[in-house]
Amino acid sequence: MIRELSIRRAGFLLTLCGVLALSGCAIRQPRVRSDLGIRSCPEAALSHLLAPDALQCWFTASHGRWRTLSHESHYAVLVVNVEAADIRDAEAIGRQFVGAERQTFSEILVYVHPEQREGDGMRRVRWTTVGGFETLDFNGSAR
Repeated sequence: MIRELSIRRAGFLLTLCGVLALSGCAIRQPRVRSDLGIRSCPEAALSHLLAPDALQCWFTASHGRWRTLSHESHYAVLVVNVEAADIRDAEAIGRQFVGAERQTFSEILVYVHPEQREGDGMRRVRWTTVGGFETLDFNGSAR
């Protein structure tokens, strides 16, 4: 009788541990982001970042994906708004715009917003012909 209770307890504890382990795995699974109906960009889009087709796809970066939300130019200044999975990719994204557009613009500002906009702030990459590259982080605004 005592041995039967010990086996039952052991079985219960094993089951409980298994359930807890599985629930822990489920919690740690990375959240799959929706593609929002937007396809991945073809390689050719990287050389034409201001083309309309580049506004309709996801590009790939070191820490995830990114896409152009909008861009506008004011005289010799280009301003680009980007959404990225991780703002750590901001400088690399900014360098892509500068590589493609440095002959046309004397200043390029790329504002990189996090894809999950939960107060993470944003990062601006600024390039000028005189000063080169600089970055500036904007913290999440107080509500």
